[in-house]
Amino acid sequence: MPSSPLLTNPTLRALVAIALFTYTAQNMLNVSIAPLSRALNLPEWIVGAAVSLAAAAVTALSQFWGRRSIAWGRRRVILLALFLALTAGTLFSAAVWARAAGYIGAFLAAGAIMAARGPFFGAAVAAIPPTGQALVAEVTPDEASRVRGTSAFSGAINLSVMVGSIVSSALGAWWIFGPVHATPIFVLIALAIALVWLPRDGASTRPRRRLPRLTAKDTQPEQAAPASSTESANNKASEAKATAELPPRVRWTDRRIAPWIASVFGIYFANGVVQITMGFLVQDRGGLDPAPAVSVTALMLLANAAGAMLMQLIVVPRLGWSPRRLLRSGMTLALVALACLTIAPSLWGLAASTFAMGVASGMASPGYSAGASLAVSAREQGGIAGVINATGAITWIVAPVSATALYGWMPLSPFLLALTLVALSCACAWWLLHRANLETRARD
Repeated sequence: MPSSPLLTNPTLRALVAIALFTYTAQNMLNVSIAPLSRALNLPEWIVGAAVSLAAAAVTALSQFWGRRSIAWGRRRVILLALFLALTAGTLFSAAVWARAAGYIGAFLAAGAIMAARGPFFGAAVAAIPPTGQALVAEVTPDEASRVRGTSAFSGAINLSVMVGSIVSSALGAWWIFGPVHATPIFVLIALAIALVWLPRDGASTRPRRRLPRLTAKDTQPEQAAPASSTESANNKASEAKATAELPPRVRWTDRRIAPWIASVFGIYFANGVVQITMGFLVQDRGGLDPAPAVSVTALMLLANAAGAMLMQLIVVPRLGWSPRRLLRSGMTLALVALACLTIAPSLWGLAASTFAMGVASGMASPGYSAGASLAVSAREQGGIAGVINATGAITWIVAPVSATALYGWMPLSPFLLALTLVALSCACAWWLLHRANLETRARD
């Protein structure tokens, strides 16, 4: 089997390390923000609002960053994004410190924490996945290498979920404010990696226009240039202008990618429902009190991330399956796993079902990313990378609010809704992707 681009491309290795440290910082905030809201005597809805606002920022800005990673260059985009993330993490840490010390009131602290963890931090980290996905598309020309590259990059992000949960739990056991104050440090490490190991990649920005120095030859009367010379100069000028301009936007309704989006959307929504309601499930079905439920919930989320990471880093690169086959298999397994989780009567049943959901995501996500990127041209890779990243983020705008509200009304209702969406996406994977394949063959 050919080696993964993760092992052979130094820029991709640097981006994976940057993603690992940045998303570890983000997941440290995710684990600690709920206990913090009570420790600081803040309203609990601050947690849901911060997560939803962050998801909205990722959805809105993913294609913005993806297109500019092509036009400005990866180094410039990543450095700008990490600087913003460092500022947001520092603001979050400062707000928590000031509130704990009694220097600011609950209203100001809630606003600062919600803004820092929500749109500010979300807008910054939105740049990492599309930039990495665009690079993967650049260095993987064929289907098999594209699957291996996207799987490795997604696996690094899932690894950060596990690392972030473990580090946050360890720091939180020592000091409840430890994960918050450590967050800027992890972002600073990612920034240092970008400064040292991320090469200057020749960003195609507009060159500065300088006035030429006139010579005696330039002051002589001009002679008519041959038509071929004029045409060649015009072609070069138009090529330079095209290079300097932003790559085209990719519409969500584009017929080339719409079947891929419809085929994966359900599992992203289901993952949001499972992760946001897991804390309730372990208490209601396991009969646990709130204090021990925190550790058990963390273990459940670790099982989910472990299943996804196992597939993306180890299994998928060795299977050699096409993107379509990966997506179909992942969605079918997700339907079965979610049905089992819906009726699981014990903690062991929840753990097995959650792990299987992670395995399903670890198959479906690389299949979707590789398939959608292969469906568009090289110049559209920045735009499609933004769409790929925003597809998962958009579910987190509605999943936290809708899942918790439905669970409070009837505990089974959010899982029945998720099952419906997964079943629809699974049907799209088997029907729409087959139809798109037939249309592609007809055009060829």
